[in-house]
Amino acid sequence: MSTLLDILYHEHDEILRNIKDLRQITLDLMTNKVFNIDQFQFIIKFIKEYADERHHQKEEKILFQTMMDKLGVKAENLIRFGMLVEHNLARFQVQALETAVNNYHQDPSDENRLDVIGYAMGYCYLLERHIDKENKVVYPFGKRELSCEIMQELDQQAIEYEKKYI
Repeated sequence: MSTLLDILYHEHDEILRNIKDLRQITLDLMTNKVFNIDQFQFIIKFIKEYADERHHQKEEKILFQTMMDKLGVKAENLIRFGMLVEHNLARFQVQALETAVNNYHQDPSDENRLDVIGYAMGYCYLLERHIDKENKVVYPFGKRELSCEIMQELDQQAIEYEKKYI
C-alpha cells in the first residue's frame, strides 16, 4: 500500500465517524427537538478543517491532479466530472448546514429545524456515497494505473503536506 492511500483511507474512517455523530445529533433534533449548537458547530468545524481543508485538498492537489495529468481522459472524466463535483456539492451542503444551524439557533421554528435536518442528512448521504466510490473505485484505479515511481513521489508529497498538521 502507499503512504498517501493509507492516509486517505484513514481519513475516510475519521470522516465516517464524524458523519455518524452528525446523524445522531440530527436524529436528536428531529425526534426530541434537542438542539446543541456547540455540537453542530464542532462538527461543522471538523468538516471544514479536516474533511475539506486537510483531506479533500490532499486528494485534489496531490492524487487527483496527478491522475488527471498522467492517466488521460478516463481519469479526467472520473475526477473532474465526478469527484471534484461531489467535493463542491459537499462544500455547498456544509455552508447551507451552517446557515441553517445559525438560523435555527436564532429562531427555533419547525421550518428552520427542517432545514438543519435536510442539509445535515444531505451531507451525510453525499459523503457516505462519495467515500465508498473513492475507496472502491478511485483509489484502486490510481494505485493500479500509476507507476510505482509516481506513487512514491505522491507518498513524499503527502508526507510533506502532513507536516503542517503535526
